Amino acid sequence: MATIIENIEIDETNEEFFLASELVKYGHKLIYLTGKAGTGKTTFLKYLRQTTKKNNIVLAYTGVAAINAGGQTINSFFKIPFGPFLPNDKRLRPRPDINDEDKSTIYNHFQYNTEKLEIIRGLELLIIDEISMVRCDLLDVIDKILRIYRKRENQAFGGLQVILIGDTFQLPPIDKDWHILEPFYESTFFFSSKVIQDNKPVYIELKKIYRQNEQEFIELLNRVRINNINQNELNLLNSKFDPNFSPNAKSSYITLATHNNIVERTNLSKLSELPGDIQLFEAIINNDFPENIMPTERVLQIKEGAQIMFIKNDKPKRIYNGKIARIKKIEHQKITVEYEDNGDIIEFEIEKQIWNNIRYNWNDKEKKIDEEIIGTFTQYPIKLAWAITVHKSQGLTFEKVIADIGSAFASGQVYVALSRCTSFNGLILKSKIDFSAIKTDAKVIEFAKNETPGTLIVKELNSGKADFYYEKLREDIKLLDFEGAYVNFIKAIKLRNDIETDIFRKYFITTANKIGSYRKKHAVNFNELIKELQKNEEMQFSISNLKIENLNQQTIINEQQKTIDVFLAKTRELEKKSKKLISDISILEIENLNQQTTINEKQKTIENLLNRTEDLEEKCEKTNSEISVLTTEKMNIEINIQQIKKTRLEQILYIAKLENTIENHEKEIKRIGTLKWYHKLFGQH
Repeated sequence: MATIIENIEIDETNEEFFLASELVKYGHKLIYLTGKAGTGKTTFLKYLRQTTKKNNIVLAYTGVAAINAGGQTINSFFKIPFGPFLPNDKRLRPRPDINDEDKSTIYNHFQYNTEKLEIIRGLELLIIDEISMVRCDLLDVIDKILRIYRKRENQAFGGLQVILIGDTFQLPPIDKDWHILEPFYESTFFFSSKVIQDNKPVYIELKKIYRQNEQEFIELLNRVRINNINQNELNLLNSKFDPNFSPNAKSSYITLATHNNIVERTNLSKLSELPGDIQLFEAIINNDFPENIMPTERVLQIKEGAQIMFIKNDKPKRIYNGKIARIKKIEHQKITVEYEDNGDIIEFEIEKQIWNNIRYNWNDKEKKIDEEIIGTFTQYPIKLAWAITVHKSQGLTFEKVIADIGSAFASGQVYVALSRCTSFNGLILKSKIDFSAIKTDAKVIEFAKNETPGTLIVKELNSGKADFYYEKLREDIKLLDFEGAYVNFIKAIKLRNDIETDIFRKYFITTANKIGSYRKKHAVNFNELIKELQKNEEMQFSISNLKIENLNQQTIINEQQKTIDVFLAKTRELEKKSKKLISDISILEIENLNQQTTINEKQKTIENLLNRTEDLEEKCEKTNSEISVLTTEKMNIEINIQQIKKTRLEQILYIAKLENTIENHEKEIKRIGTLKWYHKLFGQH
């Protein structure tokens, strides 16, 4: 039966996908999982979380990414302050220098409660999503914290398996502090961190692209991705340039722009052009859900006819994250949307969705990490979608795109924008693209050469499986399960024969000595063990049933005798305790008489308190009445505030419309100013 993850059927033929999954299951290696846009990196993360048995957490750099991945942000989990950290930062040292007056250490700057320490030490797998946006120094801080608080300072990430998911060819880290970090790091990217430089990860790239199926378009995107595009390919791309293109109201095009102000102006302008009043839909927020992690607006401002996109998959498979639709009807706080699907109009009423803000807790009883929901955000899973920034479009899929990316300023922006579109036919360029707009960091291209060959991945996987079965072998021996130990030993040596290694020789000799020592120390028990083994051997060779039955009966008699001996010992112990209890009861009776006197005195005090309580209850009733009046006034004030917000928004929209009108008038005045006298003479206006 096929595995389904959020309405997506897992492709059983995707070799790299399952190699990476097996490597996580059996190995302990550091892994970097990447892939071009649309290869299923997010699907892999969700599959991994659903199938792994390891104690794991998911972290991401941005709040929205963390919420969508079902985890926390890096900074909030580890309590890392924003700002640069240098490799020799005093805030990360386990002990101060002898001659330094500042005696602070990592324990002063990163303080964790007992439960957080249990989580850090009980972790088996750390998944970091959106790794392309994690700056080099931040990954080094994570490494340092894990080394020290897991008490394994000589092991990368404190011996914890870490999987890094993302694509460095897409959006890069924020580089505002690069002038401080530049003397210490080769680039801002995570792969320039000291921990990655010293510990080469297994580099796995997902190859199969699911977003596009036009081979020519896929190849063009790949060349844009690595900044290896020639003039003919650039001409082909710019053949989609159409600055006057104006989509009709039902064509579902979305504009991808590089700057926030363009997006905001486009969405507000388009909304103001629609007839009717703006409808407000306020989210329901319970407990702790900060604004910086909200997946959509706290107060949605929409109209009938507005173009929206969905920001979450729904279970009936009607829509997906990034699906464009149009609001057909708003009635009684209910929203009906419609979209075209292969010529058919699909219409349905959308439902509110719940996003959880989670916190990781340590379950000491089961020795595992639990997720606690500390806040929820309930809202319709939509946002206005005439335009969106390239940055916020990462991870989304659109059928029709107007790309306004001629002024791209960051590495990977052009690639991210173009690769959102499912087909070349669905792409329109609002501004031409030249070679200077297509940026790919040279360090990224160099790092991409480190992809681990498939044969080495298989070798690494087999080694991980061997370690897994050798560990099972050791556990079986501790439990004296020699049959299980033999089975796991055979599995292990088929994958990697360690019999002639020094480590195996030392382990074998040590274990044999322990068993020998145990035999000398517990001769009787060892003889019983030998008898049991002989009994099993006799059963295997079909020695007489009577002899086996007698042996079993003798064993039962011995067990019963042991039980009787234990019972007699407990009986003698109970007799001693009974004598002591009789003595204790006599003392308690005396104390009881004294306590009864005290109780009588306290009873009088309680009666006085009851009388005072009645007076207080009367005062409370009066106070509750006053609070009720204040609550009504507060509700009226909140209604007035909402009305003021609505009026203010309408004013903003009206101002935006006026600004557009003024801009058009200024263009007309400028045009008339350029007319010559003879143009006017001949009536050319």
